[in-house]
Amino acid sequence: MTQISTQVNVRNHERTTQPSLLKCIATILEEIVQETDKLDSSSTSFHASKTPAITLENYLIRIAKYAKCTDECFVIALIYLDKVQELNPDILLNSHCVHRFLIIAIVLAIKFQDDDYYRNDYYSKIAGISLKELNQLESELLELLNYDLFISKELYNIYIEKLRQYQEQ
Repeated sequence: MTQISTQVNVRNHERTTQPSLLKCIATILEEIVQETDKLDSSSTSFHASKTPAITLENYLIRIAKYAKCTDECFVIALIYLDKVQELNPDILLNSHCVHRFLIIAIVLAIKFQDDDYYRNDYYSKIAGISLKELNQLESELLELLNYDLFISKELYNIYIEKLRQYQEQ
């Protein structure tokens, strides 16, 4: 089994995403979505009218391939999604919004964590949404996170350990 890195790689910014990391994150999100799809939830601007046809794992693979971000960004994005839920309990990640929340969380993580990143028009093509919509969703997610994108090394390492444990189940 591939090991998930345990340190934030700020110096090297290695951009070789581990498939096991993407699969693990996708599986966790799919389990959440499976539960929240059963519940009534209010619609947000992140909600699509139709459920995207692409699986979360394939979506993450697509993002990793084209965004060329560090592995840390995927973990940080997962932390951002948890933070949104913690700060806004009425917002549920379901099959109509998880893809959009995910790409925007990854874009924010890239911009905060990585030294090199693309313009939003490029990320909108990866996401399959318009530039205008990506900009709007980015602004809304920043608001939902209270503009606090900092993730401590300790919290990051807790998530890495949880992902490792989840992977070993």
